[in-house]
Amino acid sequence: MLKAIVSTWTLFFGLLLISAGNGLQVVLLGTRAPEAGFSNIATGIVMSGYFAGIFAGSIIVPHILARVGHVRVFGAMSAIASAAVLLHVVFLDPFVWTGMRFTSGFSFAGMYIVCESWLNEKATNETRGQLLSLYMITNMAGMAAGQLMISLGEDGSAGLFLLASVMVSIAVVPILITASAAPSFEAPERISFRRLVQVSPLAVVGMVFVGIVISMVFGMGAVYGRNIELDNTQVGYFMTSITLGTLALQYPVGRLSDKFDRRVVIFGVTVTGGIAIGIASLFGADQFGLLLIMMLIFGGLVFSLYSLFIAHANDYLAPSQMVAMSSGLLMVNGAGAVIGSPLAASVIEIVGTRGFMPTIAGFLFLLAGFVLYRMKMRSAVPAEAQGAFVAIPDASSGVAVNLSPEVEWVMDQDEDDDENDPFKNNPYVN
Repeated sequence: MLKAIVSTWTLFFGLLLISAGNGLQVVLLGTRAPEAGFSNIATGIVMSGYFAGIFAGSIIVPHILARVGHVRVFGAMSAIASAAVLLHVVFLDPFVWTGMRFTSGFSFAGMYIVCESWLNEKATNETRGQLLSLYMITNMAGMAAGQLMISLGEDGSAGLFLLASVMVSIAVVPILITASAAPSFEAPERISFRRLVQVSPLAVVGMVFVGIVISMVFGMGAVYGRNIELDNTQVGYFMTSITLGTLALQYPVGRLSDKFDRRVVIFGVTVTGGIAIGIASLFGADQFGLLLIMMLIFGGLVFSLYSLFIAHANDYLAPSQMVAMSSGLLMVNGAGAVIGSPLAASVIEIVGTRGFMPTIAGFLFLLAGFVLYRMKMRSAVPAEAQGAFVAIPDASSGVAVNLSPEVEWVMDQDEDDDENDPFKNNPYVN
């Protein structure tokens, strides 16, 4: 494992800087948009631009990468993302900010895809799962560090925009100076929405709901924090508690899901997460410590759903089928994320700030109801037949799925599409 880390340290260092720059932008734009005079709905649309960019980049960038190579794509995406941050300072216009957020999302998708495909090339059977875990920890740690940096700048200053731009720009340096050769790359396989639903309706619906909820929290969480009179430093801690909760609880929840019917665990997570954020809505700046505890619990539970739904769908598949299915689910999640921020902004605008968290809780309770419905419609996979839970970062692309140890053995096999359709002749797909 140590050898694998030494050979990929430049990637992880670059990823740390990318994630930090991204985390800082999430909080920075959420606090500065109201200061610039943007309405809540305009702010929600601005923040949704990032998720739309991620969605588009996940589709388009792999084809660019296959043609021009890793280093060129990473360098171009880093330069574009860095410039996009600075343009927020120059033009205080919601239309421009939405375009820049879309550009940022597209660029970050490209940089994440480069990192993930490079890690795939470096991984072996023995290190694949460990590298995926380290990838997730680095991603979350960078996000948390970036979110805390909001306290370093003064209200209305351009300093934090410059800092975010610098971190994204510097991220390309370790990639450019690495001595290792860039790997070959093929765009991940795509499958139809119909076949996603055939394999697991619960996973498809669940990933849409998770995308909406995560987008609501990350898109409008900083706006909510300012509306309940948190200062910039407290907003940073507020957003960071969600990220730290993911690091603390995702693995225990995952291990629990390996021992029982995974749908029971999913149901418990959704209900408990809904209760946690419902309770959090009762606290403000005067009960800041309790607010952080509730958000940490909420983040740790809800963000684990991202990986739980992928694991649930994979329980019905052979390893050779998992890459296409998981990649498709990540795309579904991205589509749901596009509508989350505008929806949250509309709730704040129409219902009021206090309607923000109960709305998120409502989505989780609706999802819990659908879990119960699916448990009646399909028998459970025996616990001993379930695959192992694999934690996947919510910011990842479909390329990261290849790091799962369960799919390693199919990497070098050529499969005939007509004779080995992954979704035909499967007894669990109906």
